Amino acid sequence: MEPEATRMSGPFARRDALHAFRRDQRGMFAIWYAVMAIPLLVVAGAGLDMMRAVQLRSELQSAADAAALAGAIVYTSDSASTAAQATAQRYMADSMTRVPYGSSVTYAAMPKSGSASVNSVVVTAQATLKNSLMALMTKATAVGVVSEARTAGYKLNFSLSSFASNAADANSIYWYVVPSDNSVPPASALNLLFSNTGGSTSKDISAIIGTGQKIGFALKNVTGGVTGYGKNSYGAAQGSSHFFYSHLTPPSSAAYGLQLFNCSLQTTITGKTAGINNGSCALALAPPTNGTVNCSQSAGKTITYYWNDMGGPTDDRDYNDAVFNVSCPASGGGSGSTASNSVVLIR
Repeated sequence: MEPEATRMSGPFARRDALHAFRRDQRGMFAIWYAVMAIPLLVVAGAGLDMMRAVQLRSELQSAADAAALAGAIVYTSDSASTAAQATAQRYMADSMTRVPYGSSVTYAAMPKSGSASVNSVVVTAQATLKNSLMALMTKATAVGVVSEARTAGYKLNFSLSSFASNAADANSIYWYVVPSDNSVPPASALNLLFSNTGGSTSKDISAIIGTGQKIGFALKNVTGGVTGYGKNSYGAAQGSSHFFYSHLTPPSSAAYGLQLFNCSLQTTITGKTAGINNGSCALALAPPTNGTVNCSQSAGKTITYYWNDMGGPTDDRDYNDAVFNVSCPASGGGSGSTASNSVVLIR
């Protein structure tokens, strides 16, 4: 019989030990855990990085909203755009001292002027947040926000009716928001209402305008646009166009240069006894009375506009070339329940 030591050290003993190792499953959990630990840590790190990015985005959005609102509060006119921008920038700078990772944030505030509506302030902010474990896939996460606040304004409602015209010229009426510097509005700011070459004779208008802004009316005159007659008495050629603006002194100054007299527009308003002086011109020391409208100041009133287009071989000054009524509602001067007299976020 072989000694025990010899049997355990022979080839059979080595084979038995190998089989025993293959059958032994102790320690498998530790191996699998080691294999899965890396992706689990990456996923956990990605969740943490995303949570930091969401928190930063929320903080930036709150800061941008507050800055845009602060800028809009002082943006009471086009001339206040610089002050509005500075105010919004100052609010953002102050907020960044309390925002996590604020030192990596870049931001900008931009005043946005509205021609036929109220102004607004736009604030943008961006940051690049360095990732931790998610850096294995991407080094950083970009975060950006935008906020825009509209300045205080009112929704004005007014009705225009009874448009009539007795002219050889083609005449059209437009409405516009009077520029804060009383300059001539751009063509894009003009909104067509009536024309003696076609269209309706009445319209209901609803417009949001800024606090203190007014609505003006423009007359576009085309010499001989209905019946040709050659040059008019001011030297304008057949087919030429001329714009009169109710807020200018006088309204015809943009069409025919320096004018000392208002020969183009007269108005009447309910409750006043003054009528129209046909055949005459008024000394142009100021814009025409009621040449512009703010229904908050003319609640329940009807203003009638009488235009003389200054056309024809001789200017007859009859003030019947474009006539229409503007009626402001009696309740709240047209602001009503839909008015917005405070700044609001619009995005």
